[in-house]
Amino acid sequence: MRLTIGLKMGLGFGVLLTLVVVVFVITYSTTKSNLITLSEGINQNEFIKTYSSPALSNLQRLRDNVEESKNLIVRWATVPSYTEHPDKKRFLKIKDTILPMDIKPSLISNKDSLPISVQDSIDVVFRELDELFLRYREIQNLFPNLASYDSVFNNMQATFLIADDGIMLSKARKVTRGLDQLIATVRADNQRRTVEMNTAFGLAEDESKRLINLVLYFALLLFAVGIVVALLTTRSITRPVNKLKGMLIKLGKGKIPEGLIQPSNDEIGDMSVAMNNLVKGLNHTTEFANHVGQSNFDYDYKPMSDEDTLGHALMKMRDDLAENERILEQKVIERTEEVVRQKGELEQQKMRIEELYKDVTDSIKYAKRLQDSILPPDSKITNLIPDSFVLFKPKDIVSGDFYWLEETEDKIHLAAVDCTGHGVPGAFMSLVGANALNIAVKGTKTNTPAEIMTELNRITSESLNKSEGNSNVRDGMDLAMISFSKDFKKMEYSGANNPLYQLRGDEITQTKADKFAIGSFEYGEQEYTNHSIDIQKGDLIYIFSDGYADQFGGEKGKKFMYKQFRETLMSIKNLPIKEQGEILNEKIESWRGNYEQIDDILVIGVRI
Repeated sequence: MRLTIGLKMGLGFGVLLTLVVVVFVITYSTTKSNLITLSEGINQNEFIKTYSSPALSNLQRLRDNVEESKNLIVRWATVPSYTEHPDKKRFLKIKDTILPMDIKPSLISNKDSLPISVQDSIDVVFRELDELFLRYREIQNLFPNLASYDSVFNNMQATFLIADDGIMLSKARKVTRGLDQLIATVRADNQRRTVEMNTAFGLAEDESKRLINLVLYFALLLFAVGIVVALLTTRSITRPVNKLKGMLIKLGKGKIPEGLIQPSNDEIGDMSVAMNNLVKGLNHTTEFANHVGQSNFDYDYKPMSDEDTLGHALMKMRDDLAENERILEQKVIERTEEVVRQKGELEQQKMRIEELYKDVTDSIKYAKRLQDSILPPDSKITNLIPDSFVLFKPKDIVSGDFYWLEETEDKIHLAAVDCTGHGVPGAFMSLVGANALNIAVKGTKTNTPAEIMTELNRITSESLNKSEGNSNVRDGMDLAMISFSKDFKKMEYSGANNPLYQLRGDEITQTKADKFAIGSFEYGEQEYTNHSIDIQKGDLIYIFSDGYADQFGGEKGKKFMYKQFRETLMSIKNLPIKEQGEILNEKIESWRGNYEQIDDILVIGVRI
């Protein structure tokens, strides 16, 4: 018979289920027996708590009260006392309240739950007790008040009742003996029931221990059987399935498994046979694809079946590739000839581009020489303003920033100029600006920085044809210009967007510029403000373009900013002016790091 997966699992779980049913039946029968035994013990315990123990307690109280009442009535008869004496009040309470209203009703109400012999004895005791109460009443009647104790007759009657062999004491002893017998009987019954209860609880405990041991043994057996079933299931089901799973995962990753599975005689065995056939077919197909990839189109290959879609597709691909290879070989021959021809043309174009680049570079370098010619030579700066520095760092070969220095009859004029743009466009503007400044300073009405800048605006606007309606051109210049008297005791300043910094002691003062650039308005529309500034020996004067403060750098790639620029100037104020220029250059280069210089940089410093 073929052991299918369902049959294997059914047999394994059938054995486990049978063991579970056996354990349940044994547990049920043992638990039921324990419950019966336990119920008997509980009933005995409830009887003792509910009836026997209260009855025993009440009988003991009754005996104590009878004994106390006997002693009190004897003192009533022998000791003269008034009616409200405490002994008499206590006797009346026992006789009239405690015995008839407390103890007697409780004994009578529970009497039917006690054994028959106890019930009969209780009835006898209560009859004797009633007769005892009659004798008590006779003594009470003999001595109702203090005066009655003087009667000889009353004393004789009382002596007859309370003597050792008298009627009243004899009756009291009889009641006491009856109560002692009742107490002994009930106590013995309690002991008997307690023994029966403990026996029942002991039996239940023993049965429970046997049940626990039995359940433990069967649990171990179930555990062992479960392990055996699990091992058999793992061996016959899980292990082959895991092998199939591993092969499928490899196939899902495009990797063909190396080994084959040994098939079993069940459904998983059928799957294993199919998987082995698939692996063999894929190996054969892979080998065929490798041969086709190497252009071996004659390799012998047959699909696994007529329904092998992949195999038939590969055979068609082989035929198509063979045809495509033939066509490609022909195209390669044609394209090779075309590439050889184009390569010659590209080499010629490269040579022309290199020549053009060299011509442009030479032109820019020549423009650099032209631009350098408009800058004041170092000897002129040293001669006119010896205690000064110029930090000039063009972004490209040529620059849109330039500095200008000129001497007139009574003044020395110095300017830091920032033209629109940088590189070649900026350089052209710098030539226009430098030429315009040279013309403006020679004007008959241009003696102050503001007048020179106003004239510079007119000349620049005319040079760029802005007065002819070409107002869309936005070329212009920002600059800061200062003029010193020949004795360096007076200074004037005017600025277009670029301010002036004056450092004296521990304070740096900023003189703000007008917020309109040179060339941004027509002549007569605006006038620049001329500032007369008090200077002293030792003062530091700085004019500059915006390139230094706008440079990106630092750890976060942010702008240097004017605040940090002022802090840097304050930190180097005590150094020689030439050394200040060197430190400013090192500072901005360190800040820039690997970032590109974004604009031309120009800073001019003068110590008065």
